Amino acid sequence: MKRKLVGGVSLLQRTNQLWKIYVFGGALMLGCAATLLQGFLYEPLGKEAAMKIAVAGMALVIGSFIWAGLNIRCPKCQLKVFFYALRHKGFLGWFAWLLQAEDCPQCGPAQVPRTASLRRKAKGLKRP
Repeated sequence: MKRKLVGGVSLLQRTNQLWKIYVFGGALMLGCAATLLQGFLYEPLGKEAAMKIAVAGMALVIGSFIWAGLNIRCPKCQLKVFFYALRHKGFLGWFAWLLQAEDCPQCGPAQVPRTASLRRKAKGLKRP
């Protein structure tokens, strides 16, 4: 089921989990920056401190993937959508799919319950 975000709302937005992507992205960038910039910190801070920063950066990168994978889920069937995207959507397309997916790949579209007032109003209307 390949559905693109065309005026619809993504699964992450509908389930209020988009903030988790922002936290994941921030932690990922911070960890990558710490790992890559440790070479510049080698001289001013010393060898030991620079190595600790590099190891902490790598741990932050790995930890952000694990945290996002365990916490970004379908509320209906509890599928770990982040890990699903990593495994099934390919190296270059997993993140775009994760942001654009409208439905859970396991249980399908989430049904939004209609309120009684909407049913009463729509009762007399005829659909074309």
